[in-house]
Amino acid sequence: MRGVLTFLSEEEIGWTHEASLQILKETGIKVLSEKVRRLLGENGADVNGDIVKIPGSLVEEAIRKVPGGITLCAREPKCDLKLPAGEFPFLATSGFSPFVDDFETGKRRKPIRSDLRDFAIVSDYLDTVDFFWPTIIPGEVAPLLQELYSLAISFENNRKHIQCSCVTEKTALWQIRLAAAIAGGEEELKKRPLFSTIHCPVAPLTFEKDSSEAMVVLAKAGIPTAPMTMVLAATTAPATIAGTLAVANAEELAALVIVECANSGAPMIYTSEAAPANMKTGEINYKAPEYPLICAGAAQMARFYNIPDLVSDISLEEAPFDSLSFERNVLKVAMSFMGRTDISPWLGSRDLALSASLEQLVLDAEVCEHARAYLRRFELNGDTLALDVIHKVGPGGHFLGDRHTVEHFKKEIWNKTLSDTFILDPMAKGSFTEKAKAKVKEILSTHKAPPIKETVHKEMEQILKDAEKDILGND
Repeated sequence: MRGVLTFLSEEEIGWTHEASLQILKETGIKVLSEKVRRLLGENGADVNGDIVKIPGSLVEEAIRKVPGGITLCAREPKCDLKLPAGEFPFLATSGFSPFVDDFETGKRRKPIRSDLRDFAIVSDYLDTVDFFWPTIIPGEVAPLLQELYSLAISFENNRKHIQCSCVTEKTALWQIRLAAAIAGGEEELKKRPLFSTIHCPVAPLTFEKDSSEAMVVLAKAGIPTAPMTMVLAATTAPATIAGTLAVANAEELAALVIVECANSGAPMIYTSEAAPANMKTGEINYKAPEYPLICAGAAQMARFYNIPDLVSDISLEEAPFDSLSFERNVLKVAMSFMGRTDISPWLGSRDLALSASLEQLVLDAEVCEHARAYLRRFELNGDTLALDVIHKVGPGGHFLGDRHTVEHFKKEIWNKTLSDTFILDPMAKGSFTEKAKAKVKEILSTHKAPPIKETVHKEMEQILKDAEKDILGND
């Protein structure tokens, strides 16, 4: 027994699949890369200008080829993550925010490399954080180098799997070289992919030149790719939830075809941030009641295809100010967990990921530990049904003193309260935010990730220098 959130019936899953196939076959996708159009055409797609129509047979072939399980490997093997996940989703930080809420002053500013280092260290310390997204952009680095430097800083300060963005083919090639230096070569990296990458189609149904070419390069190298559909109901998708799911699913299937045409059997993560739009602002609406339902539907589609998924990042984005607001956050995360996504990156985010905060990261991790209560698995068997015990106690009796109760109550009944903290110091004084700040200070003053070997560190530094010459054209 386990608490789950199911949105689509089996019949509705089938309808959504068939609708997506029809979209790909009759409407098609816009592909702005000649290389990728040629790749799809060589594999049986119908190419007319920049519109590519994909037959159902090509989609079905890609579904057969994609691995149903992936290991997201880490610099330290004990931190490897096997997908699909078990009882709980694997969690990570939010990614690539252009601002940071300063830890000391609370004021919003542009982040620098040391900020990203701090997020990586705190995330390495927190057991709740299973893998790491480079949380903020290192602002003093040239824009074309930011994704590469973010990966390097993450590797240096975090031993877990790194998931990052990659929007150009050149960046992809240098990211592969950087990770290969740690893995022991590109062939070893194929066996143990130490990083994975996020790519975002432009909704609706458009694949940019640079991002799609990067996805092809990474697929060939065996790096797991996560093409994130970001369709918004009523703006870049139909106003109906069914239509939104159909377009989102079509984008995921189109990305899958690209990946499998590039490298048969390449790993991919079904990745959706499909959501309703805020009809007053046009922004994504994480707080809408439809959002967790769309996430649950996307998770069901991923399981239908037997593809690991990233389909729910609940993004609390608010620090609790009292027990009631803390409980509200716990319930929101519990509902997200019940959608049964495999991985979920969102911790530490603020203002629709426009910014990030170290204390928010710690508070989000605390919330997640409490939310696990709702997704525990319970056994249903002869012992737990307890028919013999019920018969022995009988009508009007009492179970408290029975041996069966003593044997089971600690596992079956959650005994912690909201004041029983997992990460925050229960003896610390002050508000939730003040307690979180104290924990961040403690972590940054006492914790470091296991260091990379000096020879590898020097090789990484040279790779970054060579990449700067190549990407920026500097002599």
